[in-house]
Amino acid sequence: MRKEYDLKKLKVKRRGMLLGLKTEGPPSAKVRITIALDDDVVEYFKAQSARPGALPYQTQINQALRRAIETGATDAETLKAELLKDSTFLRAVARELRGAAQR
Repeated sequence: MRKEYDLKKLKVKRRGMLLGLKTEGPPSAKVRITIALDDDVVEYFKAQSARPGALPYQTQINQALRRAIETGATDAETLKAELLKDSTFLRAVARELRGAAQR
């Protein structure tokens, strides 16, 4: 080992907040990840984010995942029940069905 290290050249790789800075409750820092999603899922959220005053699509995906966690919507039946309550989702499905019927 060296007696001295140049700390300016030290590269630290980590995800999320330092352990000492974490607090109780929901995390306040975002963690950058790579995730593969179906095209239609991404297009749905991008279309929603294109509306005036809408949140960015990544934020909307994060909120949808958080709702799924909070409501326990981890199985298909629970997720289906939650989606059937979402009027925005239902309108998007109706638009898709009208477009498919016209083709």
